[in-house]
Parts: sequence; C-alpha cells; structure tokens
Amino acid sequence: MNLDSTGAERLVSLGRDLGAAAPSGDIIDMMAVGIGVKPMAGLATCYTEAGDPAWDAVETDPAMPRSALGPRLNDAGFEWTFTPVETVREDGQAFTWYELLLGADGTTLREFLSQTGTHPNDRTEAEYGRALGYPESAVEWFVRQSASQFDSAFEVIQSGEYDENAQTLAASVPYVPAPTRDGADDAIDDGRELTDALGRLDTTTEQEAFAERLLGERVSETLATHDETEPWRDPLHRAMG
Repeated sequence: MNLDSTGAERLVSLGRDLGAAAPSGDIIDMMAVGIGVKPMAGLATCYTEAGDPAWDAVETDPAMPRSALGPRLNDAGFEWTFTPVETVREDGQAFTWYELLLGADGTTLREFLSQTGTHPNDRTEAEYGRALGYPESAVEWFVRQSASQFDSAFEVIQSGEYDENAQTLAASVPYVPAPTRDGADDAIDDGRELTDALGRLDTTTEQEAFAERLLGERVSETLATHDETEPWRDPLHRAMG
C-alpha cells in the first residue's frame, strides 16, 4: 500500500459516506482497489429520485448525495463509471440501483469496458470475475460448475492441512471460493492479503478500525451463512437478472 495519510483519510471517509448507499462488502472491495490489492471493484449503489442514498435507513441529512459522488471518487484517485441498472417503486417513491465500477490503475477499467460494453446486462460472469480479480479457480468453477466432493471451500479447509485461521481468512474474500483444494488455497491467500492491507489502512488513518470492522462483519456473515451464499454478486447481479 502506497497511500499517504491524506489519501488514506480520503478513502476511509469515502467509505464511511458510501455506507448509506452501498452494502458494506462492496465498500470493502472499493477500499481494496484504493490500496492496490484488487484491480477493480463493482458496487451496487441505490439512490432515490432526489439523489439521496437509499441502501440503508438514513436518519440524518445524507453526507454524500448522488451529486457529490463523482467529485469524491475523483478526489480519492479513482477512475469510475456509474450506470443505472434498475428502478423500482415502493410506497410511492422510486429507487434506482446503479452499478458503480471503479479502478485505480488507469487501465483496467477502460480495458474492461472496451471488451464488455458499458451495460451490466451485456457481460458474462466470467468477464466480471476476472476483471474483479477473482482467481481462475473461482471463475472456472462457477462458470463450468466443476464436480467437487465438497459443497463449499469451508469443508475443503476443514478437511485439509490448514492452520486454525484458514477458515476466517477464506471468509474475508470478496467472492465465493470454489470448493476445491486450489480454490481453498486461493481464498486463503487472498484473504490474508486483504486482511493485512485493510489493517495497514486503518493504522495509516489513525482513526478507529473502520476497515477491519467492515471486514469482521463480512467474515461473521459469511461464516454464518456460507451454505446459502449465492455465487457472484448480490444484489447487483440479482438486479441484472
């Protein structure tokens, strides 16, 4: 991670303010791109017609309405696209889901869009997976549904020669790992890299452990529901379907 304290503060501040418009797992992925451990991130964001964030209940004036999103992303050093995916009406109000794609290396996002087009419905799961940095073990298994004697990578880890933290590390990855030995190894390696990087991010900002708290929520939810976890992205891919 090459972020200085100012860059780290901007990234964490952006993550905090996005919390009312995007799920915490997607915010982790955004921060992972910002600190260089993921090539690209895809966030499912939701806003009202007035531009207020609507992923979660907002009890005070929103710190970052839709109109402020672009400048904040620019300040954090991201390249990005913001595409409406679906509008739903509920209780007389319209809510629009957007796909927010972002990268930080100046190349990955542009190449992805040139190869797959600008609308989410035009892309395959394999294209998404590879661009978002998922290892080939995960991409191949979910696309081809390779046979495995296990139902999840967690069972592979429990049956193999892994250290005691392996299952927690696997639960921190931003994809559902393939239930194979290669998939388990990849998930553990990715989980270790992400965990270390987010810990350094929190240390650089000298604030409370914001990134690690979000990661803890992801781990807790994944370990509690891994047998029911949908592959790939939710809710963005649900909206796309």
